[in-house]
Amino acid sequence: MQVNTELVGGTLVVTPDEVIEIDVGNSEAFKAMTLEAMAGHSWVVLDASPVSFFDSAGMGVLLSLKKQARNNGGDLALAGLRPAIFEIFQMIGFDAVFRIFPDSSKAVQEFNEGQP
Repeated sequence: MQVNTELVGGTLVVTPDEVIEIDVGNSEAFKAMTLEAMAGHSWVVLDASPVSFFDSAGMGVLLSLKKQARNNGGDLALAGLRPAIFEIFQMIGFDAVFRIFPDSSKAVQEFNEGQP
C-alpha cells in the first residue's frame, strides 16, 4: 500500500493506490504515509474511494489526520466514501466532524475557493 498525491491549486489530494481496508493491521502505516505526504500542506482531501472498510483504528487515523491539517492552518475533507461507509459515518456522527464530498473534485473546488 502506498498513497498517491496530487496538488490542485492549494489543495493536496491524497489517494490510496489500491483497494484497501484501513484496520488495526495497517492503520499506523497508512497514518505515517499520509502524514508524510501532508507535510507542508494545510488543505488536504483524502480520496477514500479505494477504501472498502475503516475499523475503529482506521477512524482514529482519520481524526489524527484532521488534527494535523488543522494544526497546519487548514482542514481535511473526505471524498468518495462508499455508501456503506458513509452510512456508518452518519450513525457515529463523523459527518458532523468531517466535511464529506461525493468526489475529490468537489472537495478541491470548495477548499480552493475558501483559502486565503
